[in-house]
Amino acid sequence: MQSHIKIKLKFKCIIGILAKERVKKQKIIVKIKAKSDDFLDYAKVAKCVKNNYKEQKFQTIEDSLNFMGANLKELFPQIFYLKITTFKPKILKNAKVGANMRFIFKE
Repeated sequence: MQSHIKIKLKFKCIIGILAKERVKKQKIIVKIKAKSDDFLDYAKVAKCVKNNYKEQKFQTIEDSLNFMGANLKELFPQIFYLKITTFKPKILKNAKVGANMRFIFKE
């Protein structure tokens, strides 16, 4: 049985390099697409992602994506495909700024 999940999370956390971003939480949007050969509990994946963003206080979106890719694969070894997109919707007026990374894990 294959499992394909899609998750969209919205929450506030510390993320950024600028001094004001290191103090005040800002809204982010995280989208996750994952595929595995076994059951994948979307609630556990979502909780893991949200907790890590809040605890790690990343400096860059790219750092957060690399960390989350490795962390999710470690916690959910059945994942063979993962795409994570993170947006900072309020950082620029009239723009939704973000980045994404795709991970393809082979045995």
